[in-house]
Amino acid sequence: MAQEYIALKENNNDGIIALSKSAFQTIAKIVIEEDENLKLAETSTPFKYPLVCKIANDQLILTMDVKMKYSVNVNDVCSKLQGKIFENIEHMTGFQPDQIDIRVSGFMF
Repeated sequence: MAQEYIALKENNNDGIIALSKSAFQTIAKIVIEEDENLKLAETSTPFKYPLVCKIANDQLILTMDVKMKYSVNVNDVCSKLQGKIFENIEHMTGFQPDQIDIRVSGFMF
């Protein structure tokens, strides 16, 4: 079974603080929704979500399928999105994602 959380390495006498995958997914989803140049892609299958978070060996890997506006520079928008997601996750959780993959699955006209 896949690991569902990341344990933070903070000294705490009360126990271990752990963050669930859904916390990281929610942060990334909010960042995507704030950008008017893109949105999460719709999926054709009912059980596939366009934003996937994987945790392996305490490494956080985010993969997302997005659609972009037709008139924007794809490279610039993806680069800015990666930076914003990285900054927000680091600021809100204190944990740095190891990999943020963005797959452009289509365009909005």
